[in-house]
Parts: sequence; C-alpha cells; structure tokens
Amino acid sequence: MKDHLQEFDHLLIGYFSNNLTQEEEKRLSTLLRSNTLYIERYEEMVKLHAQSFIPRFEKEKQNNYLRLSKILGFDTSHKTSRKFHVSFRWVAAIIALIITSSVAIYYIHKDISIANQAAQLVEMEVPPGSQTKVILPDGSLAFLNSGSILKYDVSYANRRIREVYLNGEGYFEVKRDETRPFIVRAQDLNVKVLGTTFNVRAYHEDPEIEVNLLAGSVNVYVNSEINGNIILSPNEHLIYNKLTKKMWSSKTNASLSTKWITGRISFVNRPLLDVVTQIEQRYNVKINIQTEKMQNEIFSGSISTKYSIDEILNYIDVDKKYHWIREDDTITITDK
Repeated sequence: MKDHLQEFDHLLIGYFSNNLTQEEEKRLSTLLRSNTLYIERYEEMVKLHAQSFIPRFEKEKQNNYLRLSKILGFDTSHKTSRKFHVSFRWVAAIIALIITSSVAIYYIHKDISIANQAAQLVEMEVPPGSQTKVILPDGSLAFLNSGSILKYDVSYANRRIREVYLNGEGYFEVKRDETRPFIVRAQDLNVKVLGTTFNVRAYHEDPEIEVNLLAGSVNVYVNSEINGNIILSPNEHLIYNKLTKKMWSSKTNASLSTKWITGRISFVNRPLLDVVTQIEQRYNVKINIQTEKMQNEIFSGSISTKYSIDEILNYIDVDKKYHWIREDDTITITDK
C-alpha cells in the first residue's frame, strides 16, 4: 500500500501539471477505484489546487505549499540525502507551479470517474462579475466571461478530437492541428474548427446562442456536419434560436463581440434588453424591467465596465425617460 501511495502521489503531480501518458492516466484511474484513501487524497489536492487560483488566497500561498508538502509526505524540517533532496526539489517545483500559476480561475475540478472512465472532466467556473484566461493542454487559449463554465476531458491532449463544453461566453484562439479538430459543444450547437479565432455566447438562460468568427473558418451545426450546417467566414456571425431550433448567419464586425475581453460591452443595433442581460451578468445583479418602452428599444454603443452600474444605466438612458432604484443586488427600472 505504501509503495502504491508513493506511485499515486507521483501520478497525481503529473496529472495536475498535464504531464501524464495515456497509460499513466489509466493507472491513476485504477488506483482511484481501488481504495477510498486515494479518493480522499485526490479530493484534498483538488481543493488546494482550486484555492491557489483565487485572488483572495494570494496571501495563503505559503500555507498551501506547506499543506501540500505535508499531504505528499515531505518533511521540510529535516535534512535529506542528496538523491532524495534532488527528487524533493523537483516535486517542490511542481507544487510551486500549482500554487503560483498565473491563470486566474475561480474554481477547478478535475473529476476522474470511478464508475465510468469516459467521464473524466476538468471543469472551470468563473464567478459572476469576473473573467479569466485559460491555457488548454494543446496550447489553445480560451477567455471565459462572467458566470461561464468550461469543461474538457482530462485526456484532452491525447484525444483524436479536442472537445470542450461551454455554458456561458468564451473567446477562443485555437492552435491549428489539421489531424485533430477542435469542437465547442454549446448546448444544442456544435462549433468545429481546425485552428482559428472566434467567440461563442451560450448562456443557458439566454434564448439564443451566438457565434462570431474573427479569423479562419468554422463549421456550425446541430445534428450533422454536412446537412443543415453553416460554414462561417471572417466577420460573419451566426444566431441559433433555442426555441425554434433554427439558425442563420449574416455579416458583422466580429471584433465587437470580443470587446468584453478588454472590459467593454459593445452592441450594434441590438435590443436594449440584450444590453441589460449583459449588465446583469457582468455586475452580478438582477434587473427587473417594469416598463414597456424598453421592450422595443434598439441600442448601439460601447460601454466600459470600469464605470459603476449607475453610470452605465445613465449612459444607455440617453432620453432620460427611465427611473431605477436598487435594493441590495436587485435593480428595478420604471418609467419616469
């Protein structure tokens, strides 16, 4: 058991640094299924790994380092042989990498399935009012907007198809690999690329899913890649209506869809209610609309999210015909 525990710790370190072969991943999964001790050890590592990414835990990095060292069975207070010292330094470097990684993610959960090996997923969740940048195992970049969740298989780097599952909004810069397509699964919609730059907005609560293409080409489909699909060219966007199950594309300035990455909310001839929805998501508030006038208004503009929510509401209320009050995290908008 002790030898297997050392093997498990070694595999776990490789797992968190995305440095396992397929055989090592299978061995790690086998050990997890063999004893609840491994599961408990794994879950503790996941918690520490997740906490290390949250800004408010910045001051606790040293404590996290010491706790992680203790979990792995290293005694930092005693001298060791040169051979063990070299090994410890290597492992310590990996721990430090885990603790001090610059990718700001609110929550990470790597779930190795005990019952079903096919359901091994890494999950990344961005809290409301925040944004983050994620480097995927193949070097592709994903920027996640407020309240978004991104999942991908733990063996993503070795899969024939690079799949990610998105709920929310994500901007992707996909590293080109013609032998391994990249697919975003966004509820009913699938966005397939080989290597390109695009934005997908697919929140569960929104009635539509939107895809904007900045460079390259993407194949968007529901059931079939070749029947009923739409292939987008740069500066085209696609809208998919969840209720009618229909989708259509048109020309656009696709770069506007990515302004949220730089801290702006941008729209061109979009319903004002769409603007309100994005304000809710960005500022983590609930906005109740109690005016029929806003239902039919169209908005074009670019708003900095550095402004307070009152400043933004004043900005979009150009005709000064609305009144709003705020109670805690709820804003009610009425006619004046």
